Amino acid sequence: MNPIDTYIKNSVETATPLQQVILLYEKAIVSLKGAIEDIEQNNIKSKIEHLNRVSDIIRALDSALDFEQGGDIAKNLHLLYDFIASSLVTVHVKNDTQLAKDLIEILEKLKEGWEGIESKV
Repeated sequence: MNPIDTYIKNSVETATPLQQVILLYEKAIVSLKGAIEDIEQNNIKSKIEHLNRVSDIIRALDSALDFEQGGDIAKNLHLLYDFIASSLVTVHVKNDTQLAKDLIEILEKLKEGWEGIESKV
């Protein structure tokens, strides 16, 4: 394992659940940016890998939602994650870099929200 992968693995393993959520958002954002570069460079294989990684992250975030304790927030996040997941298909099929940029913006706002929560606990 290279040093960067080792660092990331250790960061995730030692992070609190809240920090893990933030790290997942960061990884999704980085992967979407990679997909945009891949679209611009016509690198289909890498684009698919990046979009699949984002899809996996969104599914993981969605499956971690607690609808009993989370109430309306969990329901709204579920709807947002569903929108992101379906939009990833559009990004793939249409090579829609603007939609990918819009998704990055959404993920960045969500990440900022979680970081705000983290700063208060």
